[in-house]
Amino acid sequence: MKDGIRLRERNPLDPLFPAKVYVNRAEDTAPGQNILFLHWHEHFELIAMRRGKAVFHLNSEPFEAEPGTVLLVQAGDLHAGYSRFGGAAEYVSVVFSGALLRDWSGDPGYAELLQPYLDGQGRLHPLGASGETELAERVIADIAAGTAGGRLLARTGLLLLLARAAAAQPAPAPARPREAQLRQERFKQLLRHVEASCADKHTIEDAAARVRMDPFHFCKVFKKLTGSTYIDYVNQVRMQEAMRLLRQEDCSVAEAAERVGCGNANYFTKLFKRYNGMTPSEAKKLGPGGGQP
Repeated sequence: MKDGIRLRERNPLDPLFPAKVYVNRAEDTAPGQNILFLHWHEHFELIAMRRGKAVFHLNSEPFEAEPGTVLLVQAGDLHAGYSRFGGAAEYVSVVFSGALLRDWSGDPGYAELLQPYLDGQGRLHPLGASGETELAERVIADIAAGTAGGRLLARTGLLLLLARAAAAQPAPAPARPREAQLRQERFKQLLRHVEASCADKHTIEDAAARVRMDPFHFCKVFKKLTGSTYIDYVNQVRMQEAMRLLRQEDCSVAEAAERVGCGNANYFTKLFKRYNGMTPSEAKKLGPGGGQP
């Protein structure tokens, strides 16, 4: 993928204009290949599919996407994406803070329509903007323009898009029950643990204990929540870190394999190609400026 798909909490938005555009594309994906790394952030996200077909898991629900599909991701929700049938895939993510729209907070319509969603008291349906392809692309172009006029138009466009999505719902969908929120927070803590210690041994039994579940139930819930198995997720984290080491820290292939916990060179190469679509040697030749981050 190109232009960075690892949209993490630690990737802050500009407080003066809290919105960013990420263009993500791959010319050749395998069926089921990860195209949006499992992550979350305390911002809204708009996903506009441009090429290929994919399935995005948003807060444990799968949504199929094809060119023209627009999806809304609620702030704080875990989400990931996978190529549906393989081949070329391209989508654009617009990550934005609800603070971007606060200038209209004095409007009665704002309080009635949008306030519950921006305050986390209600949930917009992920397909609430499904008919807004043209508007979404206009917002993307306005942000990419980088001008004062473009930023104003993008802010207005996002307000219009969310207002239409909210107006199409008969009433705000309730926020997640407290129990579900606690469970998702435990899973987020688990994901942080894996990312911070990807070279360590990670077992299903240990992971299940961390989220206070038995291993069988944990496997079912993890698959539903993320769209992948726990072992698959651990491998994704390791191979993404290996990509970073090869491109940004000038590690040798053997050193990168060792640092992500894959001592067997052949196994490492096989895993790396499966998750990154290229061999470690090919990734190293890309340097800091190309390929998946």
